[in-house]
Amino acid sequence: MEDKRGSTYIGGMENEKGKLPRCRRSWTRVEEDALIQCLTTIVNEGWKADNEFKAGFQRELEKGMRKLLPTMDICATPHINSKIHVWKKEYGTLSDLLSKSGIGWNSTTCTLDIIDEAVWDAHRRVDHHVKAMRNKSWSYYDKWVDIFGKDRATGEHAVDPTDIMNDMLRIDAEQEGDTTDKVNAVAAAKNDVDENTSMEQPSQPGINNSAKGKKT
Repeated sequence: MEDKRGSTYIGGMENEKGKLPRCRRSWTRVEEDALIQCLTTIVNEGWKADNEFKAGFQRELEKGMRKLLPTMDICATPHINSKIHVWKKEYGTLSDLLSKSGIGWNSTTCTLDIIDEAVWDAHRRVDHHVKAMRNKSWSYYDKWVDIFGKDRATGEHAVDPTDIMNDMLRIDAEQEGDTTDKVNAVAAAKNDVDENTSMEQPSQPGINNSAKGKKT
């Protein structure tokens, strides 16, 4: 099939020279705006179900973008597919950060608002990807919420709070050169707390706590 420029175009896979396009490509703001517009359109048209896009949605996006930008050289594969992969990853990380009580959102500048530096440091030390996200403007985030929705749960860099605390203890211990001793001490302290909590439980009817564990 040939487009208006007479270039070879087969299912979004070849460019005007008949060669496969490069995956890495610098997108312009106009091109990104067009992709956001087309993503919003296909979501409203039912191309997403059970938090997943239906098969063939990249081709549908390419067709929509080509209507907006007739002379573009962007193809479904690899350009649109790669761009959406990056956006979903960034959306997942942002959503995870914003779920923490110490991190907010500045709707004016579209940037993260760090309220609690300790919370931010915990994430920064465990996931080095978040470091570059602090001072960057995320103007598409509100659109991503509508487009990707619950996809954030599968964010590539989502971090579980328990894992963060465990990694913080490990990092602190390694910096002090006594990893094993400190980790064991923390575990022992946790066991003490659990035992004390258990001992403070109310007595059950018919059970004499004072005699528990004694033999006559």
